[in-house]
Amino acid sequence: MIKKLFGVEKNIFFMGLVSFFNDFSNEMIVSVFPAFFSSVLKSGAASLGLIEGIADGFANVTKIFSGHLADKLQKRKLLALIGYMLSVATRPFYLASSVAGHVLGIRVVDRIGKGIREAPRDALLSLSTTTETMGRSFGFHRAMDSLGAILGPLAAFFILEAFPGAFNRVFLTAFFVGLLALFTFIFIREIHVIHKHGGNVHLRLNAHTKEFKRLLGIIFILSLANLPIALLLLRTQDLGLKPNFIPLFYLFFSVSYTTFSVKAGQLSDRVGDKPVILGGYLLIALGYVFMIYDHTLVALAVGFMTFGMGSAFTDGTQRSFAARLTAPEERGSAYGLLNAAIGLGLLCSGIGGGLLWEMFGATTALTVSLSLILVSLIAFGLIDGKHTDH
Repeated sequence: MIKKLFGVEKNIFFMGLVSFFNDFSNEMIVSVFPAFFSSVLKSGAASLGLIEGIADGFANVTKIFSGHLADKLQKRKLLALIGYMLSVATRPFYLASSVAGHVLGIRVVDRIGKGIREAPRDALLSLSTTTETMGRSFGFHRAMDSLGAILGPLAAFFILEAFPGAFNRVFLTAFFVGLLALFTFIFIREIHVIHKHGGNVHLRLNAHTKEFKRLLGIIFILSLANLPIALLLLRTQDLGLKPNFIPLFYLFFSVSYTTFSVKAGQLSDRVGDKPVILGGYLLIALGYVFMIYDHTLVALAVGFMTFGMGSAFTDGTQRSFAARLTAPEERGSAYGLLNAAIGLGLLCSGIGGGLLWEMFGATTALTVSLSLILVSLIAFGLIDGKHTDH
């Protein structure tokens, strides 16, 4: 009987495949948002940032309760499946969108689906591997996620290149690819955990370690400095790039992310999560520097690749760090809180960043985010990097 596929547990592989198909689908849509907003919806950076921020806001509350519910009901797979189903079901509705308000409703429902699935999915991932391979497993999952994010924008580029302005073709293709993500759940098995407290799982922050609570606060601030990729793509229009070429810059980000995700996870297993996360956010800061100080397409491409590398070093590693700082029976609740902290930071980043971008320009928005990252990393350095045994 095959226990591993591509060097990871079967559950890890198939959950990675789910994320591959879902991100292929989702990022096809996100990569064309700047062009879709400007040419079809006649809206700009403020509207885009506001919509993404509000949608993520709805997701944040959902994340907390879905994680707690997953621990209580021991139905992590089912809740993750429901979340993915909800998101995939929204994608055909873009066909009927003609104003920004329509997209707002669709993105809210989509992000609620994301809120439902993320904590149960991350908990199931952490329970499907060992402590020694936690970083590699999360790195593999993030790499599969990002591989879909590579092919999605690439597919969107070829569709718009062959059929200029045919956004409906992009949305329909994204929907059918999303259906493959749902089908893959057939191969994922549920994992149950024996509760130390007789199955009594509490939804409260005090149930977790002091270092985990510190991690939540710092990750919130760092996420606040992490501008949404859809907003960063507007920088391509500032440099006069044609709309159908915009997805290629998302491709630069995604290729870099995918290339380094597994390596980042393996490195965190060897040297610890903390130095990898620190290095990742410094790379994100460097990506902002390229976007601020060199207004050429080559520098912009390097900036997106550096940003992708930094994200690879932080996304999966933050999740493996959280797993090492929390008890298995509280893992869903922990990931609900972690994902909510990340999401709340991104909400504020989307709204605030979009407003700064539109009112004062891209350079101001990027400079504020760069400064916030550098200040926040000082506080992150005070977190105890020792892993907590449970």
